[in-house]
Amino acid sequence: MARRSGRRTASTSSRSKKKQAAPPPGREAVLYARVSSREQEREGYSIPAQRSLLQEYALANGIHIVREFEDVETAKATGRQAFTSMVAYLRKRRPTKPVVLVEKTDRLYRNLKDWVTLDEMGVEIHFVKEGVVLSDDSRSSDLLIHGIKVLMAKNYVDNLSEEVQKGMRQKAEEGHWPSSAPLGYLNRRVDGKSRIELDPQRADLVRQLFSLYDTGEYSAKDLTRWAREHGLTGSRGGRIQTSSIHHLLRNPIYAGEFYWSGRLYRSKDPVLISRGLWERVQDRLDGHPYTRGNEREFTYGGLITCGHCGAAVTAEIKKGKYIYYHCAQRCTKERYVREKALDEQFAQAMRRLRMPKRMRAVFVDAMRQSRRDIVAETAERVESAKARLDRYTKLIDKAYEDKLEGCIDGAFFFRKRAEWEEGRSKALREMERASQASSKCMDQALDAFELANEAYDLFNGEEQAERRKMVEALLSNSYLAGGELRVEFRKPYNFLVKLAELPEDECPPSGGSEGGHPIWSGRLDSNQRPLDPQSSALPDCATPRQDPT
Repeated sequence: MARRSGRRTASTSSRSKKKQAAPPPGREAVLYARVSSREQEREGYSIPAQRSLLQEYALANGIHIVREFEDVETAKATGRQAFTSMVAYLRKRRPTKPVVLVEKTDRLYRNLKDWVTLDEMGVEIHFVKEGVVLSDDSRSSDLLIHGIKVLMAKNYVDNLSEEVQKGMRQKAEEGHWPSSAPLGYLNRRVDGKSRIELDPQRADLVRQLFSLYDTGEYSAKDLTRWAREHGLTGSRGGRIQTSSIHHLLRNPIYAGEFYWSGRLYRSKDPVLISRGLWERVQDRLDGHPYTRGNEREFTYGGLITCGHCGAAVTAEIKKGKYIYYHCAQRCTKERYVREKALDEQFAQAMRRLRMPKRMRAVFVDAMRQSRRDIVAETAERVESAKARLDRYTKLIDKAYEDKLEGCIDGAFFFRKRAEWEEGRSKALREMERASQASSKCMDQALDAFELANEAYDLFNGEEQAERRKMVEALLSNSYLAGGELRVEFRKPYNFLVKLAELPEDECPPSGGSEGGHPIWSGRLDSNQRPLDPQSSALPDCATPRQDPT
């Protein structure tokens, strides 16, 4: 038995030596590249530049790229096709997952959900342009700085959305519907501005729907059948539903008014029906109201859930002046809690947002560095767009001179001018977008950060109505169990709470470990635009004969 055991040991040892003698395989990686619009992808600069940078990095570090993933769409909305495919691929690779190679933070994710997805998988990520490698072994200070960068990228996207909303609100204040045309209208661009006009195929049918309902002989379901019989379809050609008919009858835009962001505006767009017909239809619709009585508005009514049974926590007045909260299902495990006690517990929740002074300094420094980077990037984008705008203008002027001199015919001139005018419009739009996405987003982020750190003091000094607004703004869910309140913060305040709870000795010194925050690289972004438009040659004239090189 001992000899057999020895033989097995010797054999195992021999195999082990052979295995150890084999050279270790190179590390595997997946490559991810993204541009934020199809227009950028058509320019042909961003994706190839990112791929080239990452491939060079992999070659220099002995990393073998096994898959490449590319997205050409905005990161505002989650569910990007290539990103989703990459996550699915990484989950299948067990037990050893490939590392992820990406240019920089905002190329990989601009929303917190994507960040959490990769973080929970424990994937090692190489941000090549930033010179940062994140893994399970990373220091807490590195993770802190990375989290700040993710928040800044998210704030940048939110600011773009906010600027778009500002433009739509301005359009509404001018008396024009700022979004997709309602049924019976069409979107048209007039003199460079988007307007709605009557749909020649649907407007009369929509007008008849109001008239038929005004007779009192048709219900919403009857009108739905009538609309289908007469060929009325939705704005996108789909089958019209009863809910769509009801929404249509309630929409005041057909009579010259519309609601936008909770405000009522007088419309300057074409009307379909008279004001009198509109009011009669509303009176008939109100014949079957779904209304609630005038109940007292309690500070935290509808904001708290029972932690035992999941029912809503409601309030009532005792002895004519004391407000108590309790489970709506009269849960036997939950006792009554006075509103004053809830005030104190909500205040303590707000206090969790306050960071130590040292950590606040790190956070503010990081945001200010991001602000400087955005200012520089914005200036580059505006300058590039301005150069292309000037170039297109010169092309049009030169072509016009050639037309007057007879070097080119009128048809050729008008065709080329239309192409260059489109290029001018794109350059102008890019200058406008770049100007809107300025350093204001960083200023807003700083204001939001300061608000979070002052939430406790503000909450204690506000009236009850303002306290409710703060709870709605900062908290997503609140649970009451055994008289104790448990809260969940909204994004990104939940992240700020985690930072505030870190031990202060884990916080890096203000200014970074080497005197500066390595948040954004000083190198140029790969998503560069050409300074000059690429135009085709014009024969025998003063306009350019070939694309600039």
